[in-house]
Amino acid sequence: SRGHLERCYSTGYGKAAVPFADEVVGNMLCLHRAVRELNPGIRTVIDVGGTSFNAFNIGSDGKVSETAVTDKCAAGTGKFIEIMAKALEIPVEELSRDYYASNNPVLLTNQCVILAESEVISHINNGCDRYDIFAGVASAVASKIIGLVKRIDVNEEVAFIGGVAKNPIVVRELERKLRLKFADLAGVDPQVIGALGAALIAGDEG
Repeated sequence: SRGHLERCYSTGYGKAAVPFADEVVGNMLCLHRAVRELNPGIRTVIDVGGTSFNAFNIGSDGKVSETAVTDKCAAGTGKFIEIMAKALEIPVEELSRDYYASNNPVLLTNQCVILAESEVISHINNGCDRYDIFAGVASAVASKIIGLVKRIDVNEEVAFIGGVAKNPIVVRELERKLRLKFADLAGVDPQVIGALGAALIAGDEG
């Protein structure tokens, strides 16, 4: 119960939905704190969630240096993937789990959500395999993320976090395009890194 907690901090886009929080902490601050705790060797962090994505570097002194943030477009986010999965009429979880079923990814030419959805439907109507279409969706998402990441230097080790980091085909495409393997985060669910950071900060200030 709330009575068992000494302190509660909220963060992220849902921070206002936690009225009993003792304090609100910035999302990047929380991500930085958690990543430093889990793997001090990480130098670049790529965070991709449902509605936005950002990237930042951590210098040798442990402080955040370069940053790049976008929340103006759904392309490259979890929402984009969800909309495309809905058009394909297959749950995201199933598409992600069975990504290896694709043998010939279909190239998507549009990154606008509305236009991309229309393109996906056209591919379906043309008889394209739905897993091949989803492989193309994942590749398009990875390309959009790469476009943001290129605004900063990509310094290994690189951490990929956020809900989209749980999608194996997006992870595969990003690692292929960046020519690296993402850093280990001690087995922690990449979707809760921000919450972990908030808890760690609450503990630090206790």
